[in-house]
Amino acid sequence: MKINTTRFDVVEVEDERIMHFPRGVIGFKNLTRFCLLPYKDPIQWLQSVDDPDVAFIVSDPFMLFNNYSFKVEDFVEEYLDCKEIEDLMVLVILVVDNNQLYANLRSPILVNAENMRAAHLFIEDESVSMKELVPCPPTESGASTCGCSCSH
Repeated sequence: MKINTTRFDVVEVEDERIMHFPRGVIGFKNLTRFCLLPYKDPIQWLQSVDDPDVAFIVSDPFMLFNNYSFKVEDFVEEYLDCKEIEDLMVLVILVVDNNQLYANLRSPILVNAENMRAAHLFIEDESVSMKELVPCPPTESGASTCGCSCSH
């Protein structure tokens, strides 16, 4: 499938890589189809298939935060038609603010890698951060590994 994007022109994505969010994503309930586009590991883009202007910077939170965890309710596993919790891919949305990269850990995105059914959750636990500074160790050249211009 060819997808028009404002950031990457036209990209070709295999149909089986299209994620289906039956209830949309938070703030974009009418957008239900997305795909992942690689950027700089571990950063990716979650691109809307239906709106070329909508894309989110995302990453696997477990690669960024060793102690990140949250409870997945049984109904979420049923909603995603997930037989094994290991089949779930977890992503969090990242934002750049004042040259720093932050992760919203309270709104993980869960994707059943088997059927590509996805859900954008909101965790009620206020101890989980909505704006957690992403640790970003520099490479040997001194550039950040996340691809932003952060200075940490």
